[in-house]
Amino acid sequence: MSNTEERPAETVCEAGPPDGAGIQLIEPRDVPLGGLRAMNVRRTLPQRARSLIGAWCFLDHYGPDHVADTGGMNVDAHPHIGLQTASWLFSGEIEHRDSAGFHAMVRPGELNLMTAGHGISHSERSTPETDVLHGAQLWIALPAASRGTAKTFAHYVPPVVRGDGWHGQVFLGSLLGSDSPVETHSPLLGAELTLAPGTALRFACDPAFEHGILLDSGSASLTRGSETADVARDHLAYAAPGPSELTITAGAEGAHLLLIGGAPFDEQIVMWWNFVGSDHDEIARARADWQAQIAAVGVADVAVEGAPGAAVAAAADRELPAETDANRFGLPENEPAPPLSAPPLPIARLVPRERSGPAPKNSKESPMTSPADTDEDEQIAVIHEPEAHRFAVTVDGQLAGFTAYREREAGTVYDFVHTEIDPAFGGRGLGGVLVSEALTATRLLGRAIVPHCPFVAGWLRKHPDFVGDVRWPEESAQ
Repeated sequence: MSNTEERPAETVCEAGPPDGAGIQLIEPRDVPLGGLRAMNVRRTLPQRARSLIGAWCFLDHYGPDHVADTGGMNVDAHPHIGLQTASWLFSGEIEHRDSAGFHAMVRPGELNLMTAGHGISHSERSTPETDVLHGAQLWIALPAASRGTAKTFAHYVPPVVRGDGWHGQVFLGSLLGSDSPVETHSPLLGAELTLAPGTALRFACDPAFEHGILLDSGSASLTRGSETADVARDHLAYAAPGPSELTITAGAEGAHLLLIGGAPFDEQIVMWWNFVGSDHDEIARARADWQAQIAAVGVADVAVEGAPGAAVAAAADRELPAETDANRFGLPENEPAPPLSAPPLPIARLVPRERSGPAPKNSKESPMTSPADTDEDEQIAVIHEPEAHRFAVTVDGQLAGFTAYREREAGTVYDFVHTEIDPAFGGRGLGGVLVSEALTATRLLGRAIVPHCPFVAGWLRKHPDFVGDVRWPEESAQ
């Protein structure tokens, strides 16, 4: 499945330490897959509350949806790098085609695991015979040592295991006496479980694993040691490593759920659109290679003049080496529609989150400010707002400051006139982050920089690599 958000956020994902409690409850967020009759999915990974459970880095849950009402799933060919996709259906049927030459049907109770490695493309479409579509799409982050592996595909039908008041299928890893032979690149667990009303399923687990329970229907609670938490429908419950057993108890309606788990993923990764990589440059290179691939079949870039970030995205692509690998991904055969074009890249490079915590409240912004020392859960973004003639910095979606400019000489020159950080966000280095990303974006747009603002001028004096793009005010006036 492709992430069809028009402006996907670039996200740093890392396991991080578990929260103070041993169980964490994560609410889903609704994401439309597009179209007039958008099929909605409920996304529980990644989120601010948690990026990963083991190497599981993405979890979309959808249905039961009547295809006649939603249009079903119709995702044209799109690329992936650095991950495996695990498709698991409860009802319906999806046709899969990929550039490794695999053509398969995704059916209930059957695992389809695609390994993207260095690059693959695939399409997914619900079949005409499908009435109700219901299931989950999960992604698994590949460790750095495996990201260059060859593209491939695996199909597995796990046996049904049964006990007193429960039954299930283990599609990855080992649980309840059932072992999956499917290869993964880090220790993982994946299973579908159904519990009769009132059933308490107590099972042994690897104490080094963290686990997640996605409740599809019914009601249930999760017990970890002395702690018990009720799990709401469509929500994800996270259990930190430590115990050698967990207990799932079904309520009066019974419970149908997915259980995932794995050893904490000890690498920091960057996720954007359908890509998992080690840093921004790896993501940008994958995007450039995909755009080169689809240009060969006549599909235009989605970046259009005037679209937020589009000019910067195109400029960023031009900043990459001229050589692109137009054959990196390949395309599935016999596709009824052109492949999807990639969204524009974010306007600025990813700002890593520091673990040191916020700076003292009495510290002040200065041109010497270093990259932001912020709470590790805060999401920082720098956004170009051309209609307001400014670049804005936001923290968790809240405006924290801006640097304003005037356009002249037919828009080829930006006079930066004022920079302001809300005092409520002071002492975090946001001014330096804002100006760094704003001036980088301005340079990529091909605009000259004139620093009337003392803060911008001070920053530029400390960064001589911008000298070729700067006109100092006295020079500009001549």
